[in-house]
Amino acid sequence: MARIGKPIQLTMEQRVELLTMSRSRKLEKRYVERAEIILFSHQGMLLDEIVEQTGLSRPVINKWRQRFRQNGILGLKDASRSGKPKTITPEQKAMVIEKACTKPEDGYTNWSQGRNDKEVGISQFKVFQILKQADVKPHKLEYCCGKPRDPEYEQKIINRIYARSK
Repeated sequence: MARIGKPIQLTMEQRVELLTMSRSRKLEKRYVERAEIILFSHQGMLLDEIVEQTGLSRPVINKWRQRFRQNGILGLKDASRSGKPKTITPEQKAMVIEKACTKPEDGYTNWSQGRNDKEVGISQFKVFQILKQADVKPHKLEYCCGKPRDPEYEQKIINRIYARSK
């Protein structure tokens, strides 16, 4: 005999939002499935019936029902993953871009990514990513950085970096 779980109570707003999520064709499938789990639970379906309807496992269904009970609709979103936190500061990004837009003193015509990374203290790949994200091409120094220096240049670059990272 199947265990009868605690029924999930929904407000009208939650029910409307979950119905919208479950019928969406643009939302990722995992969110549609999670919304369906909660709606089936609200209708009073047994765990085995939900397993049969969705094709998901019992632990998965229980996980999302529990998360919904604790956090509401926000609980259906993915939790943040562990991992190495970002270590490159906006100041370092601005420094990379500034170096790329100036001529080096030691006779080179422009800053290579390798020399830039040693100067700033970050990896060459990160230098590449920063320059690509900022759409700066140091090999075209006169083209991208030959304009007169703006006194608020550094702040504008930092603001531009923050805007793109959001």
